[in-house]
Order: sequence, then structure tokens, then C-alpha cells
Amino acid sequence: MEALRARLDQEWRQVLRSEGARSEAGRLCRAEPELRRPPGCPGPGEPAACLATAVAGACWSGYRPSDQTAQLLSALLRQAGSALAARALLQAMLPRLSAENVYTPTYGHGLEEHWQSTQDTAADLVAECFAAIKRHAGEDRETVDRLLVREAARRLRTARQARYRDLTRTAPLDVATAPPVRRDDRSAAEQLAQVLVQAVQVGRLARADASLLYAARVKGMPASEVGRCHGLAERAVYYALSRAERCLVSGAA
Repeated sequence: MEALRARLDQEWRQVLRSEGARSEAGRLCRAEPELRRPPGCPGPGEPAACLATAVAGACWSGYRPSDQTAQLLSALLRQAGSALAARALLQAMLPRLSAENVYTPTYGHGLEEHWQSTQDTAADLVAECFAAIKRHAGEDRETVDRLLVREAARRLRTARQARYRDLTRTAPLDVATAPPVRRDDRSAAEQLAQVLVQAVQVGRLARADASLLYAARVKGMPASEVGRCHGLAERAVYYALSRAERCLVSGAA
């Protein structure tokens, strides 16, 4: 997280020096009393510096912000329709995100998820937190930190659980029996369509299974729509696709 924090800090300094930052910071300071004269602010004529001072002064005790910091977060969320306010809120939230326990190798509901690096998890959590800021921009909330972190962590966890389920339903190819790789200018969808046709012709795959695979893997239809077209519940679609893929790969009838 330290390397990511350093890059975000550098970006924040560049944002404050960008064209229009001073006028936008002045508007924010006029709209929110918490931003006007924070302790250490150089003066009323430097709104961007006052905003930077307010954000830098955000004080956290583990997961909990101080009362003054909680008021700052609420003020920034109310003004988060402004790109500068949204980025300022993310900057003020970085100490809280650093304390979140998603940086362990295992994260989720006991799924034994192992990810490439904790830096990837940190970057994903920061991105989800910023997305949550944009979704709730303009709202007046007292516990902004809890709102943003819980929503970001939940979305990150849900996405990774979906990825885990997708991996468990994927049939690995046997390298020893896989056909040799050759150049093919056709798209992956076109190649898969031809494989499905050939599998049906030689009796390796039932037409119903081929129809499911064609709709989901070639046409890219969502599971809900595939289910409606084939009279299956959404969850049943996943199991049917998994069975059909295994039949296609293994050559089972």
C-alpha cells in the first residue's frame, strides 16, 4: 500500500496545481465552513492550500476518524459532484483504506482465494472506494467512512467470489492431448462456433448443450437471457454450461 499511497499523494499534489483548481477550491470553501480556515491554513486568499491543509489534517485512530475529520468527510461528500472534492475525499480516506484487512492473502467467505499480490487488492479497493464516492455524491451522511469502505469492500469481495466461481466451473485442457497450436485469423467466437458444429456432427455434444454454449459463449448473452430462451433458471444455466463444457473438452457423449 505504501507505493500506491506515494503515487496517489503525487497525483493529489498535481491536481491541486492544475488549472482551475484554485477557483474550484474557492467555491468549495465558500460552500462548506469546514474547509474555509482549517488549522494551519496560510490564509483566506489561498483556497487550494486551505483544502490541501484540511485533507492533510485528517486524523484517524485505526478505523475511526476524529470528530473534525468526520465533519470534513461529510462536507466533501456533499460536494463530491465536483471532481476536486471527490478526489479530496479519496485522499482523506487513504489512511482508513490502509487499515482495512483486505490486504491478507485470503479474503472473502472462506473461499481460500489466493491473489497475485496485496498491491492488486489495494488498488482494487481504492478504485471501488472512488466509485462509491461518485455514486453517493451530494448525499449528507454522518458516517461517510463506514458507508464508503463497506460498500467498496462488499463490491470487491463479490467480484472476487464471482471470479472464484467462474474458475471452479472452467474445465482445464489436458496439455498432453491438446491439439497443436496453429495460426488462425478467425476470431475466438468463430472458432468456437465451428468446434460446436463439429462436436454435434460427430455426436460428442448434444444439440441442447451446443445451443447453450453458442448462446452464452459465442453470442455473449447473459445467463438470465440464456435461461429465458431455454426455459432454465439462471443458476441452472451455470450448471448446464459447466456440464456442456466438460463434455466438449473431454469428448464424453
